[in-house]
Amino acid sequence: MKFAKALMVIGLGSLLFLVGFGVAQLRDVSAPVARAVTASPAAMPPAGAPGLVGSPSFADIAEKVNPAVVSITAISVGDKASEGGDDNQDQSPGMPQDPFEFFFGRPHPGMPRGQKPVQEAGGSGFIYSSDGYILTNNHVVDSATKVTVKLNDDRELPAKIVGTDKETDVALIKVDATGLPTLPLGDSDAIRQGDWVMAVGNPLNYNHTVTVGVISAKGRRISNSSLDDFLQTDAAINFGNSGGPLVNARGEVVGINTAITRNDYMGRMVEGIGFAIPINLVRGELEQLKTTGKVARGWLGVAVASVDPDARSYYKSKFGVTVDGGALIQNVTDNSPSAKAGLLKGDIILEIDGVKIKGSQDVVRKIAGMPPGKAVSLVVLKGGDRKTYRVTLGDRGKSLTADEGGSNQKQSEGKETQLGIRVQNLTQQVRSMYRIPDDISGVVVVSVEPKSNAFSKGIREGLVISELNGQPVKNVEDFKKAAASVKSGEPVSIYVQDGQGGTYLYFKAD
Repeated sequence: MKFAKALMVIGLGSLLFLVGFGVAQLRDVSAPVARAVTASPAAMPPAGAPGLVGSPSFADIAEKVNPAVVSITAISVGDKASEGGDDNQDQSPGMPQDPFEFFFGRPHPGMPRGQKPVQEAGGSGFIYSSDGYILTNNHVVDSATKVTVKLNDDRELPAKIVGTDKETDVALIKVDATGLPTLPLGDSDAIRQGDWVMAVGNPLNYNHTVTVGVISAKGRRISNSSLDDFLQTDAAINFGNSGGPLVNARGEVVGINTAITRNDYMGRMVEGIGFAIPINLVRGELEQLKTTGKVARGWLGVAVASVDPDARSYYKSKFGVTVDGGALIQNVTDNSPSAKAGLLKGDIILEIDGVKIKGSQDVVRKIAGMPPGKAVSLVVLKGGDRKTYRVTLGDRGKSLTADEGGSNQKQSEGKETQLGIRVQNLTQQVRSMYRIPDDISGVVVVSVEPKSNAFSKGIREGLVISELNGQPVKNVEDFKKAAASVKSGEPVSIYVQDGQGGTYLYFKAD
């Protein structure tokens, strides 16, 4: 009996222990939920703080940025305005066809006979200096006869164009005012793929519209300019955003919103692909734009490409040399600074003024960042030997003008670029670079002018053109010959291919 009572006491004690343990566990399980629900907002990290975890406060960033963002209206009179007609029959009514286009309307209708057409255009910009200096895109104010800026406080002020640079699509304008709110310039080199960014501007004339996204990629090329180094973002950029700031999570400008892509080469609609000029590129131009109204850049006179694995393997096998980085010279312009110094195609540029060259874009950026007339030191790999050359840079602007001019006065030249397309013969290196199968023939597109109808139709770098207006295209000469017969405004048929197949594209010649 005593044993039975003792057993009952032990059993009751064990039951009470288990119940107490279970209650304690339930209390521990519910505690984190209660803490999460009642957590104070003060525990969240401040907007834009280094090492930010989670989303920043975009409202705080917008409040900081908006006062320095402006709306720009530009009026063009004469020939420039007459270019506003809509020649693209595939466009929806009222929709612009140019990825750089920012026009809100067409030339004013009902013009009296003999009166020059007038075009009113709009875009965005931002104040970077409190004494009235404003950065925007060149295409926003290009050829404008009157520019008006509307500030955040609704003041409208006339602006003068201080300086422009078509090659990078940057313009500096100024209003007569002081004490204006400004935006700090950030570091576009430091921003990384995946970082938060905000685009602010006036799309479709909706003032101070804010869109948010991330940096999708860096170093994008979208035109025939070798200076292209665009930031790609999925922050919505629309017509009228041109010239507005792309800012990071600290409210610093990392780019100038410039262009959008709406469809691929197959004509399929795409979204979330916008481009901005890196602010570090703009920063290097500011002083020249302010003092001379233009940008003068150094020029070597060479076409370069990055050294691919096959080229490195060749140099290792033939010369016993390990090539790390560098830029392979593909062509040397006659009578250019490089030609006079003794550089040849096939040479590899390893260093410029003691700085190691990682790829072709390093050469372009470094030389373009130097003034004409500057003497630079180049370390070059010629065969298996390292040699040093002293080269006095030419003027990039003058060289480009000479290339585009000359025979352009005759109707026989320039047809290659009248369509807005630059092409190159297919070599094994080119096939490898663009992953073009051996059974595809034609010429590869190396750049497309963003303002051309070809760009609007989806023709991009890396596509192969094998037919133009029914004529087979096997090399650059075939392309030039076929393009030479095309006049401005005439329809164009182009058959393009890539590794996935081919398609016909149609547009009107510019």
